[in-house]
Amino acid sequence: MRHFRTLLAHELRTALLSGNTWASAALFLALMGGIHFFALLECSRAPQPWTPVEATFRLFWLPLLCVLPLLTMRSFAEERRSGTLSALLTTPASTAAIVWAKFLAAWLTWAVFWCAFLVFPWIVHARLGTGGDQSLSDPATLFGGLCFVLVSGLLHVALGILCSCLTRSSALAALLTFICLLGLTAIGGAMDSLPIESWSWLGWLREPAAHLRTFGHLQDFAGGILDSRPLVLYVTGMMLSLGLAVLAVEGQE
Repeated sequence: MRHFRTLLAHELRTALLSGNTWASAALFLALMGGIHFFALLECSRAPQPWTPVEATFRLFWLPLLCVLPLLTMRSFAEERRSGTLSALLTTPASTAAIVWAKFLAAWLTWAVFWCAFLVFPWIVHARLGTGGDQSLSDPATLFGGLCFVLVSGLLHVALGILCSCLTRSSALAALLTFICLLGLTAIGGAMDSLPIESWSWLGWLREPAAHLRTFGHLQDFAGGILDSRPLVLYVTGMMLSLGLAVLAVEGQE
């Protein structure tokens, strides 16, 4: 545990001082600011069945695909390329501690990015909101959407760490992460759109669809519905991805 805390502190300090982190933060905030602005613009033109905050969270996959690979691509790939990973593996710290420290540092960075996004709805509500009207920054929707992003981020960040373990190239690690996240998100969206209830021959998909419906999970969290199935899915997926990452790193010693 002592080695893990030391490694985590080192990874957090490295992330704080890294230009890649600040560039990723700038890209994330610019992207989310633009998405929220156009969501507000669309809602101001005509009545919509959702609030600007809900519309913004519906596009969570854009920063997921564009920014998250930039956060995780260098975690192991850069250290393998520079040769520092071999030296790190000779320390008393276990491989699992190294993998978990890098994962947790990346996940906390991702969480900070999304917490910083909450400034946008707050500013909009302060400037344009009226007393008693919380449609511009509904606390329940913000909290539920943020919980979904952080819980699903456990699996998403773990996939990025795993992809970074498989190559020496940071660019290739980012591409692999992008493909994995795109496939995972696309499968979740497809499961939401399939008419499973009306097609009897698709009945066998009913149970997998209940677990993989990514956008349905977001809607449930934003609506205040807490289901254990998404939590089990994302936590077990995280554990599997990190376990494979440990095996990948140990196989390269």
